[in-house]
Amino acid sequence: MIRITPAIRLSIGLIVLVVSILLLAQALGLTSGTEKQQFEIRKQTAETLAAQINLAVSRGDDGLIRDLMNTAIERNADMQSAAIRKTDGEVLIETNNHDEFWKGAEAKVSTPTHMRFPMIINSVTRANTEITFKPLTSETHPLFHIPTFIVLIIFVVVSGFIGFWLYIRRVLKHLDPSAVVPARVRNALNILAEGVLILDKREHIVLANTSILENLNKSEQNLVGKKASSLGWQLIDNKNSKEFPWLTALSSNTKQVNVHLALPNGEQTKTFRVNAVPILDAKGSSQGTIAVFDDITELEEKRRQLEETVKELAKSRTAIESKNKELTFLATRDPLTNCFNRRALYEYLEGKAAGSLKPNTDYACIMADIDHFKRVNDTHGHGVGDAVIKTMANTIKEVVREKDIVARMGGEEFCIILPNTSLDVARNIAERCRESISSKMTRGVKVTASFGVTSIALGAKDSATIIHQADEALYASKENGRNRVTSWSTSITSKGG
Repeated sequence: MIRITPAIRLSIGLIVLVVSILLLAQALGLTSGTEKQQFEIRKQTAETLAAQINLAVSRGDDGLIRDLMNTAIERNADMQSAAIRKTDGEVLIETNNHDEFWKGAEAKVSTPTHMRFPMIINSVTRANTEITFKPLTSETHPLFHIPTFIVLIIFVVVSGFIGFWLYIRRVLKHLDPSAVVPARVRNALNILAEGVLILDKREHIVLANTSILENLNKSEQNLVGKKASSLGWQLIDNKNSKEFPWLTALSSNTKQVNVHLALPNGEQTKTFRVNAVPILDAKGSSQGTIAVFDDITELEEKRRQLEETVKELAKSRTAIESKNKELTFLATRDPLTNCFNRRALYEYLEGKAAGSLKPNTDYACIMADIDHFKRVNDTHGHGVGDAVIKTMANTIKEVVREKDIVARMGGEEFCIILPNTSLDVARNIAERCRESISSKMTRGVKVTASFGVTSIALGAKDSATIIHQADEALYASKENGRNRVTSWSTSITSKGG
């Protein structure tokens, strides 16, 4: 396969450009020999018309003669008039203004503007066909009034300068600048696994190593001279860079690192990590840049897969945590009243539950019990009994504070823990609960409740003791007529229900 080198391309281009300039000059009538060519063309035209007129004369058809003359004048911009004149000077047939145009004609000689053609009949010249033309284009240019040759030179110089300047400017972009790179440097770059582009200060590619050629699926001949940004690169979301790294390196004279670019390649899009280093001269001015392309397509795919896996694990963990919370809730709640159950209450008091009491924390405890609850069940049934228990639980929750703990100990009995609460405040809360319960009606049934109140400040050493004290105070309320609140004291020594 014959390789067309840049030198051959440049030579062919210059030849084509010169020929084009000459052809344009010829078309504009600037080349030499123009008058001679015009005269030959006029002579041939006039001879043809004279021959046609002779034939028409031999037929005696004057109308045809006039038509031939007028048609020739209409079709030939240089022809002005035509006539048939006898040898004695009499004009037989003529077109408009022929006498005026024929003035100045030579007596017997044809000129470029006045031509005669004899009409010979029976070997005797009987008449002449006269044809007039406009003056030939002068060797002096009619517009500039200088010799046409000088105009031609000026035209070639000006048009040649403009044409060569545009052509050479374009050709310089396609010359093979990589030829100046030493072979040992090229070999060293070709060994690298990363792709390398060496760019000039206009961003044109000067050299591309084997790796980048393989990634781009292009030959070096197709790359050299092109702008690197014209290869279809796409910036991947990058907060630190809004343009290609080699452009930033060229404009700022600073090294650019770890910029991610994508390169669509058919159905696959490759990802590259790009670093760009400016090439500076002795004065510190940028003369180009070296851009290094590390193909991380596979690495990015692994990272994406890892992110997807992490997301799936996070979803699974969230689902597990949700289920654990649900199970924890179910395990710590009384299903009928949604209050804490006995187990949750003791975990809270022992410091095992979230938000539980800290050691040496001051708190109060209230035990509550529905009065004559067995009678409600026996008289109205367990359905009404459950409704009464719910009313009891909801009423307590309405009165106590958000930080207080309400637990169902079993049956119709409830325990309330009030953190950082004195005995007097706890007794007041218990009284409000009692009043609210006694004022409500549940399915036509009104009940009352008894309460026992104590505080850790009264000497209880542990959670079991304080609950026991509150339980004793509750028993005292029931012994003393029910529907009342009793505070624990050392005088209370027995427990009832």
